[in-house]
Amino acid sequence: MSTSLIQSKSTKTTWTLKGSIEKESTPQTIDISVLPFRIGRRPELELSLASSVVSARHAEMIESAGLLCIRDLSSTNGTYVNGNRIYQDTLLSEGDWIEVGDVHLRVDYKGSTAQEKQDQPFLKTQFINADNQRKSSKGLMDLFARRALGACFQPIHYLSDRDIHGYEFLARSEVDGVTNPGLMFQAAEAVGREVELSMLCREMGLEHSICLPQKLPLFLNTHPSEPLMESVVPQMRLLRERYPNRPLVLEIHEKSVTEPRFVRQLRDALHEFDVRLAFDDFGAGQARIRELICAPLDYIKFDAALIHDLQDVSREQIALFRSIITAVRNEGAITVAEGVESDLMVEICHDVGFDLVQGYAMSRPAIMAPVPCLNPNDTAICPR
Repeated sequence: MSTSLIQSKSTKTTWTLKGSIEKESTPQTIDISVLPFRIGRRPELELSLASSVVSARHAEMIESAGLLCIRDLSSTNGTYVNGNRIYQDTLLSEGDWIEVGDVHLRVDYKGSTAQEKQDQPFLKTQFINADNQRKSSKGLMDLFARRALGACFQPIHYLSDRDIHGYEFLARSEVDGVTNPGLMFQAAEAVGREVELSMLCREMGLEHSICLPQKLPLFLNTHPSEPLMESVVPQMRLLRERYPNRPLVLEIHEKSVTEPRFVRQLRDALHEFDVRLAFDDFGAGQARIRELICAPLDYIKFDAALIHDLQDVSREQIALFRSIITAVRNEGAITVAEGVESDLMVEICHDVGFDLVQGYAMSRPAIMAPVPCLNPNDTAICPR
C-alpha cells in the first residue's frame, strides 16, 4: 500500500474516501479537502453521517509527520481500521478500510499508479449488521424482559473544586447485541419501541441510584420521539412519588423542542413536583438561542462539539462566549460544559465561567453497585 505524503490545506486534494454513507445508497467519493477532516453526526463537520450509532463528533483525520492518520474522538461505538478498533492516532494507507459506526469507507490516493484493486472489499460492518440483526432483536427482548440495564453513572463536577455535583445515568447492559445506547436504540427504533426503552432507562436509573449519595441530583435523559407532556411528565410524577428524596433533573434533547412557550410549560409542569429541567446539547442549532433568551431553564448543558471548538477560537470570541455564559447564569441557570477531555479544556471552561463540567478530564462513566450499610439513610459510591 502507498504511504504517500499528504498535501497541505492549500494544495490540491490527494486523498479520498469511497463508499456508501447511507444504507443502500450509491457509493460515492469524498475528497479529504481539509485537515483535520472531522467525521460525525454534526451537520457542520466535513463528513456528516445521519446514523444513530455514529457519535456527534466521532473521529477525525489528521496530519502527523506528513502522513495521513485517523483519531477516534472518544466515540460511543469506536472507530475501526481494517477491522481493528483504534485507541490512538493510527496511520492510514491506500486501500485501508475505516469504520465509523455502521458506515465503512475505503481510503484511496489520487494519482496512484497502482492497478485498481479487484479484490473483495472489506465489509465487516455490513457483515456484522446482517449477522447480528436477529441477535440485537433478541437482545432487546431479553433486556426488556429482565430489565437488564446496568448501574452506570457519569459524575458531573463543580469546576471550582472538582467535587461531584450530581450524576447522569447512562444506558449500559451486558446483554449481547445491545450493550450500549447506540445499539439499544437502534434495535428499539427498528421495532418501534424507542419510547418504551427511554422510559425504562429513567425508571432503572432511579432504581440503581441507591448506590449514590442521596442528596446529589440524578440527571435522566429523554428520547427525541417521546411526547413530553403526555408521557414523560406523568412518568416523572410517578417516579417523584416513589423517590421523594432524590433530587431529579430531566434532560430534553435538542431535537425535542424548538418552541420557547412549550419549554416554559414543560418546566412549570415539572416544577410542580420538584423536578428540574435541563437543555442537553445546547448550542447545537439556531433554535437554541431563542430558547436561551425566551425560556431559561434550571440547567444548560453546552454541547461537547462547542466546547471542543473553544480550543481554536480567538480571544475576542472567548470574550463573547464568556458574556453569554454570564447572561445565562444571571438568569438563574446552572451552566454545564459537556465533553471536557483535557486539562486545557478545563482551563478554558474555568476562564469562560462555567459552573459545572462533565467529561473524561474529570472522571469516566463507572458501573456501580449498592453496598450493604448499617444506616439505611447512608449510601456510598461503589464502583465494581
